Amino acid sequence: MKAAVCTGIGSIDIQDIPRPVPGPGEVLVRIKSVGVCGSDVDGYRGKHPMIGFPIVLGHECSGTIAEVGPGVAASRLGEAVTVEPFFICGTCPFCLAGTYNFCSDLKIIGHQVQGAFAEYMPIPAEFAHLKPDTVSFDEAAIMEPCSGSLHAVQRCRIQSGDVVVIIGCGTMGSFSTQHCANLSAEVIVIEPVAFKREAALELGASHTLDPETDDLVAAVSRITNGKMADVVIEAVGERETLVETVSLVKNGGTVMLIGWTGNDTDPFDLTNTTFKELTVLGTLGFCRDFPTSMKLLAAGKVDIERIITHHFDLDHVQEAIEQLEAGSDGVWKSVVRVS
Repeated sequence: MKAAVCTGIGSIDIQDIPRPVPGPGEVLVRIKSVGVCGSDVDGYRGKHPMIGFPIVLGHECSGTIAEVGPGVAASRLGEAVTVEPFFICGTCPFCLAGTYNFCSDLKIIGHQVQGAFAEYMPIPAEFAHLKPDTVSFDEAAIMEPCSGSLHAVQRCRIQSGDVVVIIGCGTMGSFSTQHCANLSAEVIVIEPVAFKREAALELGASHTLDPETDDLVAAVSRITNGKMADVVIEAVGERETLVETVSLVKNGGTVMLIGWTGNDTDPFDLTNTTFKELTVLGTLGFCRDFPTSMKLLAAGKVDIERIITHHFDLDHVQEAIEQLEAGSDGVWKSVVRVS
């Protein structure tokens, strides 16, 4: 089968590799659409601790079930699915408790095992979720970040009327904006790119701020009448934005760290975290969130098409990754159409 193989730092070759055979409890998905993610950039540049070479990258994907492994009903053949990109052991304490995102032997497609920039890919049958006919394959491919942001927002326990500051309106920030708006929160989005600020207002934000020109603390104070935000969601993963979170949240508020710098240690205002009695939360992927995300999309509560700006074919995966890395004008979310 045809695959885009990342053979080393900054190198992707289009190769003919063996078509995988689904194992017990697995299905083989013929890939239709794949979202390009920042972690693909990190893997491509050799900066992701979970990704080595050679590897087929890509973990946000959709397709159709082309083959079933032992123990999987033949009736699933031909199903259109979105893929939750996990392989889990199913037997460790975390899996048995239902928190499989903490699995002791967790493997993620496009990280430790073959990813989706290929014609076919195996996945546990339980993580191949049915795609409604009203949802496109492109939209279904982007269920992964939609679900990851939903998982993070749910951990924040946001109430109607809460003020939520979201730092960054990339893929995760844009979905977080929509999820918070669906909870009737007042959303303030901080984003330097003008077209993303404009789109954030369409996606449910009440206010947008430009970090390059606005005094963020003063602006949030003005909008909230001095109260500051109930929740701050950091969705960039840069040291500078990490530091900003504590100054924007109210006493007793919550900081959610979706963004990841890739560093073992980063600067953080621990003094004010303590004195303001803040709750600081992390988030790891998703867990039982895909079905909910799909229902939100099918019900029109989430707009995915709005953030998809570019399309590529399998031969141009490297270009898609490098374009995202460069932050090219107008690029928000790119989708690779494999078949």
